[in-house]
Amino acid sequence: MRTIRKEKRLDKFLTKSEEQKTQSKDTDTTTTSSLFTWTGHPFTDAGLVALLLLSGKKKPEELSKEDIENVVNFASRLYARKEWSSGYIHAMMLPNSGILMANPSMAKKRTPEAIKKNLLSLLNEKEDPRAPICEICGRRHARIKPVYRSDFPLVGTGGVPNYFPSGKDGANICSHCLFLAQMMPLVAYRLSRVLIIHAYPYQLMLEFHKEAIEDIKKSELASTARDFKRPENFLFEKLTEIGTKFEIGKLENASITLYYFVNNNQSQEMEVIYIPNPVLRFVAFAARVDRAGWKKIVSMGWNKGCAKRLSKKPEEIPKSCSNDVYSKLLSGGSILPYFIDFQNRKVNASWRLLSFYCSEVLGLDREALEFIKGIADRIVETVEKLPDNKLSRRIRELERAEKLYQFESFFIRVEKDRQELGIPEALMSFDDFARILTSYGEDLNVSWKTVKNLLLFRIYEKLHDRLMKASAEEVEAEENEEEFEEGGEE
Repeated sequence: MRTIRKEKRLDKFLTKSEEQKTQSKDTDTTTTSSLFTWTGHPFTDAGLVALLLLSGKKKPEELSKEDIENVVNFASRLYARKEWSSGYIHAMMLPNSGILMANPSMAKKRTPEAIKKNLLSLLNEKEDPRAPICEICGRRHARIKPVYRSDFPLVGTGGVPNYFPSGKDGANICSHCLFLAQMMPLVAYRLSRVLIIHAYPYQLMLEFHKEAIEDIKKSELASTARDFKRPENFLFEKLTEIGTKFEIGKLENASITLYYFVNNNQSQEMEVIYIPNPVLRFVAFAARVDRAGWKKIVSMGWNKGCAKRLSKKPEEIPKSCSNDVYSKLLSGGSILPYFIDFQNRKVNASWRLLSFYCSEVLGLDREALEFIKGIADRIVETVEKLPDNKLSRRIRELERAEKLYQFESFFIRVEKDRQELGIPEALMSFDDFARILTSYGEDLNVSWKTVKNLLLFRIYEKLHDRLMKASAEEVEAEENEEEFEEGGEE
């Protein structure tokens, strides 16, 4: 394997002559292109994101030597402060870190210069060709000194060689990946744990962590993710905001995974939250074509008890309360009922957004969706000719259908309505009737109850005003009946 003469390389970039500074940008880029690369590991990729965002670059090969030194200067100045060392890095991420001098006992010796020296020395470390290959990047040999969780989160403690897969005393991580892990605190979000959003394509990861860097530039403190208490809530909020920057077609192979962890002397825990690709594309699509509709859907999912407690601080609800819509999207459940406001007999979103959700997330093929839409339009064609009270009663039969036979009876009644009203052609053929009742499994997301919700969506979309008027008349009639009954008793 090629030996990288790092001492010379680092020394060169630290003492770069004026003549070298006048060289072309392309030449400079070439000399540093081998320093860092994307690895797929959330912690080292986060460190690389910090280098890129603080340098205003988009790709690792665009980083110059000055960029790296500038970021090290920036990070060292922050890490030397108590708010970062003992209050954040030591307490949540890298306990007793010797590289970042986060241990409280190092407070007197902790200076930006000392931390900078430690960080740059990592890039100067010689490789030991007898050492295993780095388990993260696979490009360099692991460093000679063992790597424990005090320097790299969640890899285990020292003194227990059998804890590590190779039986080596410490993890097999190279000095460059270790360097990147030290940059991670700059882009991490500080909630009750530490949040890293790992995403592919990496442009997406840059977008997700841009806010953390902007917050640091303003306050010189780690970003608190707008005080969100739940990482998934913050993710969906961010995805809605940045979703419009990406064409849906370019998100076909995109992935997002949340790493929500704590690594201190009391506990080492991590929660991994994976965002399914269809959900990712659906939220991005919603943000682009029907953001108001998506907002209504989300508003119906907040935990009612939590939302009630925070009713005087409505801005806190999205930050603190759990949301059934988010939970179902992450667990593979259906959110179709949230597209409909059953109480007010109206829809919360456009048919276009509903169609995308059904086809891309639920897996309902477009032909089936158009078939159901056609049936719904023929139902509307029929019931809109009924008087208001009968129209409302007929639709209520569909709303209250909890058993398959009740669902079946609704179509028979509508068919009779068509005959009594003299509407030519049947509501549907025998084959259509059999298809709509039996072609969709009971236990799958696409069941007859899915068909029922889709029919109601279309009916509400077309007849909302008349249905609400009829509902109001029904309530008034019931109140009059009660008054009459009470009067009769007297």
